[in-house]
This record gives sequence, structure tokens and C-alpha cells, in this order.
Amino acid sequence: MSVPGPAPHRWLGRRANAHAYAADPVGYTADLYHRFGGVAGLVRGDRRQVFAFGPELNRAVLTAGDTFHTVLEYAVPERIRNARRGIGLLNMNGPDHRRARRTATPAFRPQSVGAHAETVAALAAEEVATWTPGEPFDLSERMRELTLRIACRCFFGVDIAGEAAGIGRMVQDMLALRYFASSIRYFPFDVPGAPYRRLLTVIRRLDAALASIVETRREGGAGADLLQALMAVRGEDGEGLDDDALIGQLTTLIVAGHETSSNTLVWTLLLLSQHPAETDAVLEAVSESDTDAALAAAPLDRVLKETLRLLPPGPNTARIAVAPAELGGHEIPAWCQVVTSKFATHRDAAVFPEPLRFRPDRWAGAKPSLYEYLPYGAGPHACIGAAFADMEMKLVLAAVLGRYRIAPVIGATVDRSVGLMMAPKGSVPVVALPRDDSQPARPIGGDLNEMVDLDGADRWRLGW
Repeated sequence: MSVPGPAPHRWLGRRANAHAYAADPVGYTADLYHRFGGVAGLVRGDRRQVFAFGPELNRAVLTAGDTFHTVLEYAVPERIRNARRGIGLLNMNGPDHRRARRTATPAFRPQSVGAHAETVAALAAEEVATWTPGEPFDLSERMRELTLRIACRCFFGVDIAGEAAGIGRMVQDMLALRYFASSIRYFPFDVPGAPYRRLLTVIRRLDAALASIVETRREGGAGADLLQALMAVRGEDGEGLDDDALIGQLTTLIVAGHETSSNTLVWTLLLLSQHPAETDAVLEAVSESDTDAALAAAPLDRVLKETLRLLPPGPNTARIAVAPAELGGHEIPAWCQVVTSKFATHRDAAVFPEPLRFRPDRWAGAKPSLYEYLPYGAGPHACIGAAFADMEMKLVLAAVLGRYRIAPVIGATVDRSVGLMMAPKGSVPVVALPRDDSQPARPIGGDLNEMVDLDGADRWRLGW
């Protein structure tokens, strides 16, 4: 049975559809979901890229790690693959992934993660203390710098305040020069001035900086951080991670991990800015100085879960079928890319009534299955850092809301930008207001309103 889907572009064919998907993955995927449901191709009859929707297909794709591989390592240009010292769990598949994950898991267990809570709370308090009430600032930039600082301190004991060790600048450069950017994919040449060369350079520099930190630890330096924990663990064969493996895991964690948290923090504070009653419930439960209370606060937990439902960090998850498979009655050939959608899954009205509304109270009783609610993924490649991210985000939110309410500047517009992660596009100008400020919510413009019903108005919301 041929996979349903939209017709190829009249003149440009499948390439135009692929461009439309790359330009707006969330909008294109939502259109496929509403028009075709179940399984749909990028174009009708597609055997190169198909989309699988719903909990059962999430389970089928995400749990079959030996059939559906993560797409990242297949998409990275060969010369960039060869330039790196090592790769992280997101890029690994099969037995290598299982072995590395078993070895790394002890360092990410909740009891291990909890050891970093005081550090996270202190860094968050330092950041919030620099804000001036009523003075506009870019929330996206501040959260990105804070979560990067937290990641560097907790992962390998380096504080990047003031660009110390250069690691902060290298990570920012790597994020700006994404592996999959068109300028790199279509011009993969190591020539002066090319983004490809700049990416190769920053990869080598970051690897060298991390290698220096690892070498110092090997020579007897101590640290109560994730690197020390990773160096201490042993696999079933008694072997630990070698230097290249450590560098690969640390690079993946710091580059991907801090961006996920920073984006979610921005989304959460924006959503709270539009819902004063929900903000009041959180303010009653948190203070800037009580770490244990913040981690246990039910209103804070529910707010975070609801943000991750509405605006999951990675709205789509891509896999490569390395062997033929069957999905929803359709034969999927080997080397076909299969895309699942958290964004669509989390908007099932049968599981989440009023799915476009920000309703943290739903989590007082909602108990969706692992494949109905999966902000951190599911199966063998579920995010190993989920417990750390949850802890980090709760403590940062407590530090912010322990002192302030956040409000967008008047006339602010917030749109989405979707690459590997979904982030607010450009700057997010806001002001910090006193906690007891009771002024009405300041409306936000932009396509955030396509994804979340902020005002109850009858407007286009991607087909829902």
C-alpha cells in the first residue's frame, strides 16, 4: 500500500516539499498529521522520508533501536566525523550505544544528580541578582548563558563566567555553526572563510580544551562533577570510558543539554507571563533560598510538565530504518528516514482535554503513558540527562520567581525557530517586575499563538 502524502511541487518536485519542511518542521508536520494521520510521506508515495503519528507508532519506532537508528551520525559530513575525538550517546547506535549507555547511566541517576542542586541554585541566584527591576533584557540570552555556565560547572568543574577557559565561546560558536546548516551541507569544503572550516576549527579547539581537562583529572586532579563520575564508572567488562569517549560524551552533553534547558526555561516564563493565576500558585510555593522546597513544589512541577507538553524541546524525532520495517500497514524500506512527532502526540484531546491551553492543573490527575507524553523521548535513546534537566530547570525557575514576575515588553513578538531543537527566534525582550505586581498580562504577538491558545481568540493554530 502506497504511503499517502501531499503531491510533489508542480515544477520543483519533491525538493520544494523538502525545503518547506526544513523551513517550518512544526507547521509541515502538523499539516501531514491533520490531512493524512497515521503514516504519511513527505510527498505521496515517498520511500525516503515518512512521518509516523500516535503512541503506538511512537512505541514501534523509538523502542526498536536495532532497526531504527538515530539519524545524527548519518547526517554529519564525513570529514567532520573524522575530526572529532569522540561521539556522544545521541550519535551512537546498536551494541556501541548500549555498552556506552550502561557505563554512563550511574552518573545520571537521581541520587547522583541531586549532588549538584546547591551549585545550580547558587549560580541561578547569582544570575537573577544581576537583573534590574523594570529594565528590559533578553531573556533568551540570559537563560542560555546561565544554563551553559551551569553545565560547565556541573559537568566538568569549569566556571565560564567571563569566558574563562574559552569553553563558553567555543560552545556558542558550535551552536551557531550547526552540523546540518545549509552552508555546511551544500559547501563542505575546508577553504578560508567557509562555515565548514570554521566548524572544523571550533570542533578541534573544543576537543583540545576538554582533553586538557580530562588529562588533568587523569593525573590526579579531583572534582565533584559529572566528569569525575564518568571516569569512575566501569562497564560489565570492568573497563571505563577512554579519553575519546569521555570527550565525546561531554561535548554532546554540554552542546545539546544546556540549549534544551534554556529554551524550556524561556518558554515556561513566557507562558507564566500570560497566566497570572498560574503564576500566583507557583509564587506561593517557591522562594529563592529554599532548594528542597523548590524541588518538591507541586505547582512548579506541573508548570514545567505543561510547558514540556505544549512546547517540547525537540518537537520531531528522526530515525533511519537500517532494515525494512512495517509501520501502520505500510512497508518502510531500509534507509528511509522515519519522523515521529512529540508536538502532535502531546495535542491528543482524548489524552489532554483542551490540548492547546496552558493548564498546569491537569497534572494533578493526568497519567499519560510513556508514549503519549515523551518530552525527553522514549526507548533506548531516551534522554539520559532528563533528571538533571528537571532539577536544573526547577531550581532556576525558583530563583527567578522567588524574586520577580517576568513580563514581555509591550508589543513583544515571539516566533519559533526549529532546528534540532525548538527555540524562540531571535531575542525575547522582557522586564522583571516585583512579585506583588498585579498588572494585567501583556499580550505576546507572533506564531507562539499558533502553538498555544494564550487568549481564547478564534485564530489559526496549525489545524487544532
